[in-house]
Amino acid sequence: MKKQTLLLKLALIIINFMVLVAATIVVPTITRSTRWDFGIWVWPFSIGLYAMLGLVLLAITQAWQLLKLIDHQAVFTAASVIALTWIKRDAYSVALIFTVLLPFFYIWVQAEDAPGLLLLAIILTGIALVIGLFANILAQLLASAIQIKAENELTI
Repeated sequence: MKKQTLLLKLALIIINFMVLVAATIVVPTITRSTRWDFGIWVWPFSIGLYAMLGLVLLAITQAWQLLKLIDHQAVFTAASVIALTWIKRDAYSVALIFTVLLPFFYIWVQAEDAPGLLLLAIILTGIALVIGLFANILAQLLASAIQIKAENELTI
């Protein structure tokens, strides 16, 4: 099972690296060098981006924990349901932050004359929402499977 999850762990490492690059290079560059008349509102925008990146890192950590549980063949435990619940909460929070930041993205896009950035923000909002829904469904299915497994152990 460890070989099968190795690719997923590698993907998580790459995503983690990209998030850290975004936090250290992209967000400060956006904050410093945009040509927008945003004034004081640049700081809530930057704080929202950093909060979103922090939540993505938390979700990556929980996904890593879930992959470790899969490697140790302990998927049908409460720890995996907790990990999926945290992933769901993080994804919904990221979608909420993106939704709140969409007006700021619109102002930024108008100042930079780059409409693709607004489309990217909308797509990322949808992706976060889909990940949250998928994690919610998986958590419910896993909780049901754990309950059935407990009932079967009691019968045998």
